[in-house]
Amino acid sequence: MYDIIGDVHGNADALKALLLKMGYSKKSGFYSHPARKAVFTGDFVNRGRKVRQTLKIVRRMTENKSALAIMGNHEYNLVCYHTKSLGRGYLRRHTPASRSLFYLTHKAFRDHQSELQENLEWMKQLPLFLEFEHFRVVHACWDKRIIKFVRRNLPDNRVTEPFLHNSARNGTIESEVVEILLSGIEIPAGKDTRAVNQGGKPVERIRIKWWMEPGKHRLGDIAMGEYDINPDRPVTKKEQHAFIPYHVNRRPLFIGHYCLREKPGMQSPNICCVDYCCYRKGNLVAYRFNGETSLSPANMVVV
Repeated sequence: MYDIIGDVHGNADALKALLLKMGYSKKSGFYSHPARKAVFTGDFVNRGRKVRQTLKIVRRMTENKSALAIMGNHEYNLVCYHTKSLGRGYLRRHTPASRSLFYLTHKAFRDHQSELQENLEWMKQLPLFLEFEHFRVVHACWDKRIIKFVRRNLPDNRVTEPFLHNSARNGTIESEVVEILLSGIEIPAGKDTRAVNQGGKPVERIRIKWWMEPGKHRLGDIAMGEYDINPDRPVTKKEQHAFIPYHVNRRPLFIGHYCLREKPGMQSPNICCVDYCCYRKGNLVAYRFNGETSLSPANMVVV
């Protein structure tokens, strides 16, 4: 069976502790379990101070088939930051904001540039999602239309060079693929609505629980994460079209990305987010999946 592990973000110490807690041991230079396999939801880089060590653990596990991993938005953006465009500059502009975002990653590899390049090549081959007989894993959002496009156009669900370059251009299907699968869905708060995120910052857009049937819910009900919303108005009919309901009879789905701060648990009977802000004094979380169709908080492991 499988252990789905949330966003590590350079917190190698927590990752080691979580693996040991779940019965993994380090032999021949990598962690493994006698009867289980780890599945990582992406976002290994940035935020934390031990990015190099984190990547070493995850890469060695994947290369020795004791783990699988998918791409997160942070891997995608780091690859774009280092990929020259066909015109001038890079696929992700080298601005003060982007330099700040990648600072800890670049610092970790300051004296190991060739190793950084090797890791960038490894990140490029990470699939955008994984699908098994009994469950699925994607970083942020499962959209059937987008998934269908990826299956048809990307071998083994992995980005190609043409896809990567097209994804950096606004308005392309490739940019939509990356935005939805790796960052999820947001809706505008609205000109008469004030929304403040969990960091205390006013925002113009709100991450949503895209899998819901929005019905007659209010913004506070459909917001993914903690927001202070005033007024907490009903979701409009136009906003309801942004949702992609994921019905409870579908295969269990595991996601990361959302940096939740509540007590770890299920988002629905068949959806589990395993990202609980480990880099912000939160927790690194895994779900121990044993083939069940209805997920249980009892199967979550927290460090």
